[in-house]
Amino acid sequence: MVEGWGLTEELTRKVKRLALQSGATLVGIVSAKVYDSMPRVWVAWKIRDYSKRAVEVLPEAKSVVVLGYHVWDDMLELAIKKGEEWVYPGYFPLEMTAQSVRNFLVERGFKAVSAQGLSYKRLAQLAGFGSMGKNTLIINPVYGPWIRLAAVLTDAELVADEPFNADLCGDCEECVKACPVGALTPYNIDVNKCLVGLRLLRENSPEIEEKFGFYMPSFTENAHLMCMECQKACRYGRKTHSSLFR
Repeated sequence: MVEGWGLTEELTRKVKRLALQSGATLVGIVSAKVYDSMPRVWVAWKIRDYSKRAVEVLPEAKSVVVLGYHVWDDMLELAIKKGEEWVYPGYFPLEMTAQSVRNFLVERGFKAVSAQGLSYKRLAQLAGFGSMGKNTLIINPVYGPWIRLAAVLTDAELVADEPFNADLCGDCEECVKACPVGALTPYNIDVNKCLVGLRLLRENSPEIEEKFGFYMPSFTENAHLMCMECQKACRYGRKTHSSLFR
């Protein structure tokens, strides 16, 4: 046995147990070296730029702790405007879990920071969560596309999980057909057409405003549900998700 391997396994078990106890539905480990060996990908929603490498965020990075949170009800797809910013309550539990993981590692003498700027979807596939779907979301065999993602970079040496290599979509293109604005082609999304992206803009056409009313119902002046048509069309995860409008 390699010296220190037992300690590495023990630390990995503790990190995973903490993440699950803190609210994560899924947790996996990715080698920072493996992630950085892959080509950069375009990260449309977060930074509108190509993904960063792990060592650009944390030069000593060795591992990435990848976290998944099951969005089990439509209400977790709520968006609320606070001033000029949008906040998403469905992400709050996962942010708290990520903070717990960071604190746990730092208290033990390791460096641990948010993996913001990396491709969370690529990390999720490498961590074994699922495959990239034709709706550009990670599809999990049990939870379908109804998962949120976060990740923590650390200089701790952890045991990496096996990637998810199966293709869950196959010939199915129901999500592509379901998009009300034609923003999807298989494995690609036009963020300039997607209703979720357009809702962030100040002005839209009357036709788009009408689609907002139907696919993104508002509850108050500052709160609405995000469009979920491509998620609801997916055959995976239906038994574990409660929907207002199916």
